[in-house]
Amino acid sequence: MAVNAAGGSIAFGTGRSRIDWAVAQASKAGCTVCGDGYLLRRAGGRLLVALADGVGSGPHARDAANACLAELAAGPVGGIAELFTAAHARLQGSRGAALAVALIDPGHETVEWAAVGDVEGIICRMQTVSTDSSAVMQKGGTLGVHFPGIYCQSQKFPRQHVLILASDGISRQFRNALPFIQVPPQEWASSCLDEFGRENDDRTILIAAHCGRVE
Repeated sequence: MAVNAAGGSIAFGTGRSRIDWAVAQASKAGCTVCGDGYLLRRAGGRLLVALADGVGSGPHARDAANACLAELAAGPVGGIAELFTAAHARLQGSRGAALAVALIDPGHETVEWAAVGDVEGIICRMQTVSTDSSAVMQKGGTLGVHFPGIYCQSQKFPRQHVLILASDGISRQFRNALPFIQVPPQEWASSCLDEFGRENDDRTILIAAHCGRVE
């Protein structure tokens, strides 16, 4: 199984807060390409975080996910609804994709987010023991095929909180192993993929942590 892992830190503003992020992903067993894709894009004082899951697996799924993310990477970053509408238009004629998008504003300690299709999103506080979480309100559909609109949520995203996006190749049981302060994001993402990933599907998990001052 070929696993792709990446991560980094993005500093923001005069408050010197930062977003530490990490991703781990792997393709379906027997496939050479992954039909999931992800994007982190700085847009002024905000960070756009997206996870796309192309329908099915293989090159056509990869192409759909990549087209979806290319639209988000190149187009204007306004509101959440406009981002989904643009992605849906870009995917017309493709096999389509599920999509989760979050717009993090570290300066105001808020996040706007939404999801269409079978992609997971949660926000929780990093603690030294287990913690509660809140979930994104998903709406059924497939961008490029059937887009019923979104449920857009806006909520607080203070420091020491994390946003997690996961494709449906990750079992929802990962919620029972949410990240702790002591565990670096990359270590958590990789272990989560190992423990909760389904080998019969493409699988991706992405974590973005709102951390304290940049040293």
